[in-house]
Amino acid sequence: MVNIFLKDDNIKVKVSNGKTLREIAIKTGASMEFGCRVGDCLTCVAHVTSGMDLLNDKNYKEDRALEILNDPSTDLRLMCQCSVEGDEGEIEISYKL
Repeated sequence: MVNIFLKDDNIKVKVSNGKTLREIAIKTGASMEFGCRVGDCLTCVAHVTSGMDLLNDKNYKEDRALEILNDPSTDLRLMCQCSVEGDEGEIEISYKL
């Protein structure tokens, strides 16, 4: 199980491999915002402050969307496109940019 810490809502939850961060946010009642839910609108951009290696790789759509931000940060991800791909560890996310 992977520990997810949604820093801005002070929510900690354990999740199994394959869960999407969108599913986790909805299930826990987090205040993370989602717009289109398919990676086009950038509403759910967030900083993954730790545990990036426990998430799936960025897909083409996410790479293209994040290019629009022109932000040199390497810790940005779209939460609608992320899923947990680790067996144990902790992921910390901040989404109040």
